Amino acid sequence: MAKKIKHKHGRPKKGQIQITRQLVLDGAWDLIMEEGFAEFRLAGLAEKLGIRTPSLYNHIQDLEDVRREMKRRSLQILADSLSSKIRNSDQGSLVISQFLNAYRGFAKTHPHMYPLTIESTESDPELKPLGDRILMICMEVFRLESLDEMAVHRIRILRSLLHGFIVLEMVGGFGRKESIEDSFQKITESLVSGRLW
Repeated sequence: MAKKIKHKHGRPKKGQIQITRQLVLDGAWDLIMEEGFAEFRLAGLAEKLGIRTPSLYNHIQDLEDVRREMKRRSLQILADSLSSKIRNSDQGSLVISQFLNAYRGFAKTHPHMYPLTIESTESDPELKPLGDRILMICMEVFRLESLDEMAVHRIRILRSLLHGFIVLEMVGGFGRKESIEDSFQKITESLVSGRLW
């Protein structure tokens, strides 16, 4: 019969860091930002924090709990970035350009977290307000007055276009010598004019 591992509570020893849920999640964020979800292991997180793996369960439920918290943080950071970039702009074309560049910029600086932000939040009562905030920013930028059927279609087209470009750029899918920045500028011009070509 395996010996049970006892989790010791109370004050940490002198010089020992007090492990909290916040500290565990911050450590997970740093590791995933470095190596991505495919390589992330709770054992590696425990090693980074200087504790045994079972001790993590005093602060998190499981790997899915960590993933969900990473999604929450990612949505928050993306929404804050989009909001701050467009807050002081009143020109339609400039607002659209800043929105698109902020979105693409987040994907570039958070390549391992970006995939979490494209997942639907509709079925999660806690994460839905974060997804809705990004949706509202998008509606404001593109002057969509209500979330009717046509607005939903337009936002889906926008997301597909932007996500496709981002993913192709990430995986090195643009191999020709023509400027990638010029191509992205063409996307901006197309969305400003309302014409794809």
